[in-house]
Amino acid sequence: MNSPLFIRRGFYLKIMSTWRELKNNDRLKRVYQRRLDIIRHIRDFFESKDFLEVDTPIALRLAGQETNLTPVPVDFHHPDGRVRKFYLQTSPEYGMKKLLAVGFERIWQMCKSFRDQEDWGGLHNPEFTMIEWYRLEADLDEIMSDCENLFRFVAQKIDQNIIEYRERQIDLSKPWAKMSMKELWAKYAKADLDQMLDKNNLAEFVHAQGYSVSPTDSYEELFFTIFLNLIEPRLVELGAVFVYDYPAQMCSLSRLCLDDARYAQRFELYIGGLEIANAFGELTDKTEQKKRLVKDRLKRQSDGRTVYDLDEDFIEALGEIKSAPAGIALGVDRMVLLLSGAKNINEVIFQSVANQLEL
Repeated sequence: MNSPLFIRRGFYLKIMSTWRELKNNDRLKRVYQRRLDIIRHIRDFFESKDFLEVDTPIALRLAGQETNLTPVPVDFHHPDGRVRKFYLQTSPEYGMKKLLAVGFERIWQMCKSFRDQEDWGGLHNPEFTMIEWYRLEADLDEIMSDCENLFRFVAQKIDQNIIEYRERQIDLSKPWAKMSMKELWAKYAKADLDQMLDKNNLAEFVHAQGYSVSPTDSYEELFFTIFLNLIEPRLVELGAVFVYDYPAQMCSLSRLCLDDARYAQRFELYIGGLEIANAFGELTDKTEQKKRLVKDRLKRQSDGRTVYDLDEDFIEALGEIKSAPAGIALGVDRMVLLLSGAKNINEVIFQSVANQLEL
């Protein structure tokens, strides 16, 4: 057997998942076969739960307004010489919410999404596979249950109830933890998050922890300075954990918590400290949504990012959704990473960007 090709990029040591390596490296071939099995079982799960699998465009005339994402632009050329700019989707969210407006009650999709200015290697690839699903008349507890049931269904099918990641074993069959963001800040940052909802207070706290602070830093940038340095590295200790109730100013597309409007109906799923999924109690108030998107657009402009016209059709569609939905986006590549024992994203994506650059 030929030895695998190693390419060093920064601190990552990558084993290339090219056709040559799949042919000559039995371990990588098993990882790829495991990926195909997982994708098949994901479909089986949603079919067993009576979700409708939908299909929406990948190329969009109008990009989203997320302040931290950069879509990939593409030009479509008509034979008569006209050129129209489109963008590869960063997620299928807008299209799927338009289908909720049609009246579909439980929908899901597995698709490719794209994000420019992303690292390639380790845990990222500019092109990635994700699943999104939505339920009408649902809350985040139901989406949490979906997540647990999905992972357990797939893990049982591939006989992998116990996974090992970052030198820790995680039993997916055991109950998953739930911790609010407030609890995590108190436990690991020794701070009262209620007090940190004020940007000035948060900036002072960030500075007191020894991190640099700029007057141009947004609330979200300050928040993640603490979260990514003091809190997220500790989540590995919790196995599989749902982190819920994020500060409202960080959740442009979600409803506010009914018991405390300073926080939003949002959770993220971490397994072994790895972020796997992001869920919202979805906002359907079209007036409020437009106001938030305009604010996000202004933030993009002030940050020097490309700005895009608002998708007014999306905003109108929200007003036609008659009951409050909940939805989630989950990274399939990272799910495969956990369930296959692969070392990094390049091993679970056939011909990733990094792999193609090294051909």
